[in-house]
Formats: sequence, structure tokens, C-alpha cells
Amino acid sequence: MDPLPEDSSIDATTTPAPEEKNFADYILILPLSDIPPIYIYLSKPAVEFLEVERYSDFVRRSRQGKYEADHIPSRAAVEAYLLKLDPTLKGAQLRKYSDEVAAIIVPKEVHQKISETYGKRNAVRIELDSRNLRAAADSNIDAIKPALKECGATEEQIEAARVKIHKFNSDMGLY
Repeated sequence: MDPLPEDSSIDATTTPAPEEKNFADYILILPLSDIPPIYIYLSKPAVEFLEVERYSDFVRRSRQGKYEADHIPSRAAVEAYLLKLDPTLKGAQLRKYSDEVAAIIVPKEVHQKISETYGKRNAVRIELDSRNLRAAADSNIDAIKPALKECGATEEQIEAARVKIHKFNSDMGLY
């Protein structure tokens, strides 16, 4: 099967138009001078319910329109903690460090409607959570646990995710 469109001239278009990707996701192959270049898109596997990784590991992975990666503990609490350790940290550097915090894949509705740290709900918790990130992570997990069970997660799966979250964050030196 030939993945290239019949018309591969410079002004040819492919429909439907592919979604925009980062060039780091492609390999360019130049076979021979009379054959047009071939672009191979490298896709990462889609996320899975209750998958735990560093938040940065979920970047550019399909969430299938139904999942979100939830920082555990919240990005804002982690950044407040990091700023206490090093007040000279600035925007991009701070964000880079907070992207290494553990995250769990949960249904969009659970993250947006139930998570205690989603959006503006986090405003009153940031300072308190930044003082004890492990306790904040446990609180975050406990808040979404009943909804995760309604979505089909078992107690054992949720607790295994909790252990992995604590391991990632401990390895990062957050507690």
C-alpha cells in the first residue's frame, strides 16, 4: 500500500488535512532523486485510564477526547514549594520542573468537576498544599477516588496508582 497521495507535487494537498504536529514527531526519508520525500509520523501510544507517569511524559499523547492528565499534587502547589526552595526560579524553568511531577490519567469529567485542585478551586489550597506535598497528593487522590471507582477502577488499581505517584514525586525530591 502506498501511503503517499497520487499527486505529490509541491502544490498538492492531502485531505483530510492532518492535525498539526511538531516536526520532532517526523522522520524525513529522501529515497532517490526521482522519488518525492517521504514523511513518517511517529506517534506515541494513547494514554490509558489510571496510567501514572511524569506529566511531561503525557505530552503529545492522544487523550482520545475523553481523558486528562491530572498533576498530583497540583502544579501550583509544586511551583509554590519550588519557589520557597529557590526564589530565583522563573517561568519556563519553574514550569519545566513542575512538569516532572507525577500525573494520573483520569476521565475529563472527573478532573474538571471533582478534582479539588482543578482551575480556580485550587486557589485556597496552594499555600497549604505546598507545605506538605505528600499529604496534598493523598488528599487529591482521595477526592477523586469515589468517581474513579464509578468509572470502573478497583481499590487495588487506585492504590497502586497512589504508590507510583508517591514514588515519582519522592524520586524528584518533593518529599
